[in-house]
Amino acid sequence: MVTFSIRLFLCLALTLGIAPAAMAQQDTTLYHLRTVEVFGKPAEVFAAGSRVSTLDSSFLRTYTSGSLADVLQARTPLFLKTYGASGISTPTFRGTSASHTAVLWNGLNIGLPSLGQSDFATLPLGGLGEVSVQHGAAGATYGSGAIGGAVLLNSPTHTRPGFGAELQQEIGSFGRYYTGIGARYGGRKVSVGANGYRLLAQNTYPYQDFATFGAPTRRQDQAQVEQHGFTQDVAWQLSDKSRLALHTWYTYTHREVQPAIGAASTNARQLDKNLRLMAAYDHSSRWGETSIKTAYFSDYLLYKDNSNHSVTDINTYQVQAEQTYTYARRWSLRAGLNLQHFDADVQGYGEPVTEDRAAAFLLFRFDPTRRLDLSLNLRQAFVSGYNPHPTPTLGANWQVLERDSHRLYLKGNVSGSYRVPTLNERFWQPGGNPDIKPEQGWNYESGLRHVYSHGTLLIETEASLYHMLLDNWVQWMPIESGYWSPRNLQKVRSQGMELSSRVSKKMDELTVAATAGYTYTSSEQVKAYEGPEELNLQLAHVPLHKAQLGTDAAFRSWSFLGNLTYNGLRYTNNSNTGTLPGYTLLSLALSRKFDIGSYQLFGTLRTDNATDAAYSTMENMPMPPRSFAASIRFIIP
Repeated sequence: MVTFSIRLFLCLALTLGIAPAAMAQQDTTLYHLRTVEVFGKPAEVFAAGSRVSTLDSSFLRTYTSGSLADVLQARTPLFLKTYGASGISTPTFRGTSASHTAVLWNGLNIGLPSLGQSDFATLPLGGLGEVSVQHGAAGATYGSGAIGGAVLLNSPTHTRPGFGAELQQEIGSFGRYYTGIGARYGGRKVSVGANGYRLLAQNTYPYQDFATFGAPTRRQDQAQVEQHGFTQDVAWQLSDKSRLALHTWYTYTHREVQPAIGAASTNARQLDKNLRLMAAYDHSSRWGETSIKTAYFSDYLLYKDNSNHSVTDINTYQVQAEQTYTYARRWSLRAGLNLQHFDADVQGYGEPVTEDRAAAFLLFRFDPTRRLDLSLNLRQAFVSGYNPHPTPTLGANWQVLERDSHRLYLKGNVSGSYRVPTLNERFWQPGGNPDIKPEQGWNYESGLRHVYSHGTLLIETEASLYHMLLDNWVQWMPIESGYWSPRNLQKVRSQGMELSSRVSKKMDELTVAATAGYTYTSSEQVKAYEGPEELNLQLAHVPLHKAQLGTDAAFRSWSFLGNLTYNGLRYTNNSNTGTLPGYTLLSLALSRKFDIGSYQLFGTLRTDNATDAAYSTMENMPMPPRSFAASIRFIIP
C-alpha cells in the first residue's frame, strides 16, 4: 500500500507556480542520442523497436474545427466507436477496449479515473501542437492502460519571434458553426500563446429508420452539441540551463444524447467540463537533464434524463520527476517517479472516495554501433490495495542494409502492460467489485521498415506483426442480484498486421504526398473464467480489416487533401450472431491562400462522407450523410 498526502502535491505545485487560473511515420531509429543540449528528450527515444506515427501538421490545420476522433479515424489504425453525431467516441486499438489506450498530454495521463478512458469527441484539435500515436503495449513508458497503444498530445511551442494572431470562421451543413481565435508572442526570454474556440452543431440531418417498415427517412432532432474552450501556454527561459513552462487546457461540452433508432427519447443530456493545469520545470547540468512536472486536473460530468441525474466530480493531483543522463552519445538512462492522488465525488459511489497511486520507472537506451539501437525499460506501479507485476520492455532496431538510396531496418520488441481497475469498477453502488484484479498483458512485435530517398523523392514503407495476450480482461456482466458488476471474465489474444507506406515528391512549385495503410486485427477470447465460453470468436466492435488512403498536394497558393477510409464488418456481440456492415468514407478539402500585404487569408472548402454512405459505427446510431463546410482563416504571421 502506498500513501502520501495531498499536501505534497499542493506544495510542489505552488513551488512551480501553478495558478488555478497526413500521417508521417516515425521510427525510433530517427532518434539519436545527444549530449545534454535540448530540454525534454522525448520518451520515444527509449522505445527502440516500437512504431510511433505523427499526424502531419497541414492535415491537422485543415481539421482544426474537428475533434481528435475525426483525425485518428482518418489516418491511423485506431477504430473509433462513436455513438451517433453527438455521442461519446472511444478507441479500439489493436483489438483492445477503450480503457486499453492511454492518452497523455505533455507526458501525463489525462484519462478519467472513474472510467479509465477518454472521450475523444471532447478533445478538440485547436490549441494542440502535435498529435502522435504509439503503436502497441507501452506500459513501462506510459503506465496503466497503455496496452493497445497510447495517444500522445503535446502543446505548441511558440519560438517564432514577434507577435502573431489567427482568426477562423467556419460554417457547415446541418447547422454547424465554428469560431477559433489565437494569438502568440515569441521573445528572447518569454514566449506566450493562447487559443480559444466555440462550436455549435445542431446535427439536424436526415437518416433512414430501419426499425420501421419501409425504412422511412426521418430527421435527427436530438443530437445538438455545444463546445467551447481555450488553451494557454507560457514558457520562460530562466537561464541557458533552466526553463519553466505553464500550460492550461479547458474544454466544455454540452450535448443532447442521440437516442437509438426505435428507442423512445428520454431527453438525455450530458455536460462535460474539464480543466487541466500543468507546470513543467527543466534544468540541465553535468548530471544530465532534470524534469519536474506538476498538474491539477478537474473532470466534471453530469448526465441526466427523464429518470436519472448522475454527477461525477473528480480532482486529480499529479507529480512526475525525471532525471536523464546521457554518456558519450552511446547510452542514455532515465529514472523517474510518478505520483497521483484522486479525490472523487461520484454520486454512484454513495460517499467520497480518495486513492493514491505511484510508479517508479527506469528507461535505458544503448547504441552499441551506428546501426544498432537497444532499449530496456522497467516500471513498477504501487496502488492502494493492489500489487501489479513489474512491467518490462525490451526492444531493438537494426539497420541491416544501407546501399545507395536504400535503407532497411529490422526491429522488434517484447513489452509488458497492465491496467489498474477503475474507480467505477470498484466503488460503484450497487455492483462495484472490490476484489477485481488488475489486467496484465504481454505484447510481442516484429517488423521491417524500408526507406528510399532520391533527390526530393522519399518513400517510407513499414510492416509490423504483433501477438498480444491480455489476462484478467474486465467486463461488466449481469449477476444474480439483478444488477451489473465487473468481473475478470477472460483471457484475450489479439494478433494482427499493420502495413503502411508514405510517398512524397517535390517538383518545382508542386509538392505531392500519398499515404496508404492496412490493418488486420484478430481479437478473440481464448479462455473464460466466468460467464459463457465464446472462444475463438472475434470480439464485438473490432473490425477485422481497416484500410486507408490519404493524398496531399500543394501548388503555388493551392492545396488539396483527400482521405479514403474503409472499416470492415463488425460483430455487435461476442457470440458473433449480429453484425454491422463495413463502410467506406471519402473526405476532400481544397484550400487557397491569398496574400494581403504581410497578412495571409486562407479559404477552404471541405466535404465529409462525400459519397453519401449510410453507416453506423454502433448499432442503431446513424451517422451524418454527406456534409459540406466552408471556412476562412485570417493570419497575422
